[in-house]
Amino acid sequence: MAVLVYVILFLPSLVFVSSDHDDIDIYNLHVDCKVTSRFAHTVITSRIANKANVSKEAIFEVELPKTAFITNFSMIIDGVTYVGTVKEKEAAQQQYDTAVSQGQSAGLVKVSGRKMEEFKVGINVAASKKVTFQLTYEELLKRHSGKYEIHIRVQPKQLVKKFKIDVYITEPLGISFLTTEAPFLNENLTKALSKTQNDKEAYISFNPTLQQQRICAKCEETKINGDFIVKYDVNRETAAGDIQIVNGYFVHYFAPETLPKLPKNVIFVIDVSGSMSGRKIEQTREALLRILSDMHSDDRFNLITFSSSVSTWKTAVVTGSTSHIENAKRHVKGIHARGGTNINDAVLEAVNMLDDAEKKEILPERSASIIILLTDGAPTSGVTDKNEIRKNVKNAIKQRYTLYCLGFGYDVDYDLLEAMALENGGVARRIYEDSDSDLQLQGFYNEIATPILSDIKFLYSENAVSSLTTNIFRHYYMGSEIVVAGHIEDNSLDVLAVQINARASQNDLVLNTTASVQGMAGILKNQTYIFGEYTERLWAYLTIQQLLEQIISASPLQKELLTQKALELSLKYNFVTSLTSMVVTKPTEGEDTQTMLADKPKDEGKKEEDTISGFSRGKALRVMNQRRKFTALGGRSRLGSYNDQVIHKEIMSTRRIHEDLSEIRENKEAIQPRFSVSDYPHFIIQLEGGSHLCLNIGGRPGLQPLSVQLINDPKTEIQVFGQLLRADGRGKLQSSFNKFIIRYGTSKLAVSSAEISLENGEHIHHSPWPFSATYYYDRLKFTTELGKILRITLDDKVTLVIVVYEGDSLALYVDSHPFSEATTGLIGQFYNGAEISILVNTGNKGKIIYGAIENPVTREMWKDYRPQKSSSSISCWVLQLPLSTLELLN
Repeated sequence: MAVLVYVILFLPSLVFVSSDHDDIDIYNLHVDCKVTSRFAHTVITSRIANKANVSKEAIFEVELPKTAFITNFSMIIDGVTYVGTVKEKEAAQQQYDTAVSQGQSAGLVKVSGRKMEEFKVGINVAASKKVTFQLTYEELLKRHSGKYEIHIRVQPKQLVKKFKIDVYITEPLGISFLTTEAPFLNENLTKALSKTQNDKEAYISFNPTLQQQRICAKCEETKINGDFIVKYDVNRETAAGDIQIVNGYFVHYFAPETLPKLPKNVIFVIDVSGSMSGRKIEQTREALLRILSDMHSDDRFNLITFSSSVSTWKTAVVTGSTSHIENAKRHVKGIHARGGTNINDAVLEAVNMLDDAEKKEILPERSASIIILLTDGAPTSGVTDKNEIRKNVKNAIKQRYTLYCLGFGYDVDYDLLEAMALENGGVARRIYEDSDSDLQLQGFYNEIATPILSDIKFLYSENAVSSLTTNIFRHYYMGSEIVVAGHIEDNSLDVLAVQINARASQNDLVLNTTASVQGMAGILKNQTYIFGEYTERLWAYLTIQQLLEQIISASPLQKELLTQKALELSLKYNFVTSLTSMVVTKPTEGEDTQTMLADKPKDEGKKEEDTISGFSRGKALRVMNQRRKFTALGGRSRLGSYNDQVIHKEIMSTRRIHEDLSEIRENKEAIQPRFSVSDYPHFIIQLEGGSHLCLNIGGRPGLQPLSVQLINDPKTEIQVFGQLLRADGRGKLQSSFNKFIIRYGTSKLAVSSAEISLENGEHIHHSPWPFSATYYYDRLKFTTELGKILRITLDDKVTLVIVVYEGDSLALYVDSHPFSEATTGLIGQFYNGAEISILVNTGNKGKIIYGAIENPVTREMWKDYRPQKSSSSISCWVLQLPLSTLELLN
């Protein structure tokens, strides 16, 4: 009997509450999820208006996956944007202690159920004012039972004028199947659902009107309350997997589907102590009976029960024959709970049983040996010292068998189980006390029920890659996926070679494949929904997740080094992890502010009444009042990795760790080619037909910066100016831009590498570059990516992009525009509709004619600063205008 167990990516459960529900109007709610090669980037934006004539509280509440990392949170209140800043957790400890001493501890993030964390923040909205909330987080989708699942839980609890869910999926190897479902999708709401799909991309949109949202024609209640689910899988062309390379980082997905299964040898170690009595032992029996029914005839198994003492069903492992299964079921039906908890002796008995079977050659030569421990408490009998238990189990297993630990309920010593599992190639899983606890147990077993390969190792081009994530795995299970990522150090590498070694059911498996570094970039460059440098962020996400797991079972010295590395990566990539906090400042009544800290909560397994004020101890929102001083625009399958082997052989050489940490500290030097700023053109203009014009300013400016008018469109009221400085003189150009100013109506946006400022009337707002955020102001929208790309959209028509490159230099290019025929300026003159033609004389020389102007051009190679391009260089026609001929403005 096959049981499907889907991995779930929970996106938002959006709930908004106010002191008077009718006065708080959610007039815009947008969930934007972009999945690029299983890496999900989700942005949740909600705009709320207070229709009352007094202040009201609006609460923004979002559920997100426990495995996701928050990367940004912002609030726009009365025209001012408050942006969260990720910092080291210790740096916020003093604020937390002060808040606790004042009794002001509340909660931004807390554990919510089995797979979720709840992000919650409240804000007072002044009479007739609006507030915009925006939360961004990222996660790698894991594959279970042959499927990925995007699970969007939506509960707006009121009608929303503009309600939309957008899901973009890009999979370069192709999407094999795609389905969408939701319990509230009746015939009327199905009309609001649209799906567009081609071979490699899919776009799903759910955009119901107000009338479609109503539970009846004249009702004010919404029928949208439930889970919006997208399921999909990808094509797999080669057994060696799929390798994707972008900007020097690669990710390797491995999920062979056609190989025969390995026989497995399973020892079930079941706690039957007194605390397991009642419903727990009943559900354990029910789960074991179903698991035994799914056992294959070529599998071996045995049952061990323990309380204060240890009992075995059989003296040795037996096959999964019909008679053995029926006998085992009768034994399971008779188990009862009593006595203490002797974890040490029970697990050692399981190891001894497998050792004895190997000596007697009872086990198949090619098979997977697994121990599954289920307990609901802490050790109370026999050896009770946790460190001694860990040492005993590790020394007994010796990396030969895999230990999975299941913790049942709220009183289990989960830290001990997690450390034991990670030290012995497995994982720990919490089984929640609920009506479906038996299904949770069976579901976990189904994930590991069909091993395909063992002892898997991934080898890449020698001396060409660095910073590999875990590349050695004990088992690969049917329907799952192994993910390995790393950095290509050799900039001259044309082909990345990969060899996979593993033990299969009939022979040793050797798989070889290659990936073209530049060819892969070409394949990916035209994918519509790919966001930013996703392979690099996926590598960082996976590395941090694995480091945090390794910390759990590391020695004190190892723990210090691993923690430092994980912290530096968390700060560099703006991830809220267990080592960092996000600080958010918001206004309160009068001139005070509140400082809020969002932490990554730890799942303590406690019920709601066991937490402080409804939030996990130490994981709460920390609040303290202070005088206003901030009014700114921004204020793999983990089942069965060789964790122990990775720590000691791959990471825990002290010299190797210090080299890795040094590489992170000097990240730009480590991963970026070294160019002079003057190796880049001033402006890149894409012409019709796909060719490019590189527009440069010749000559060397004086010591004072010069202001150059770039665009002036009197009809759209758009003006763009650039501030030109001397360059270092080492390259082709002698100047570069360090500031751009955009005027649009009464608004003025100034952008430098240090900050973004917005001026409107009497208000001036300043902010450092946030890593990833989207802001709205009047008719302006601007989005930052990776802390170095700013996309500015004016009236949903004109899009300008500003890029920070090579230190503090800036570049600007036009991404889309409806400029009028009256447009002028250095680059504006190429966007006013005048005919542009290039006449080639000989070879790489020619002339450009635009309007009534004619100038010589040459064909040259320059560095390309634009993001998401397949190459760091561009071939373009170069037009060089003398500095003296430009209109210079003070």
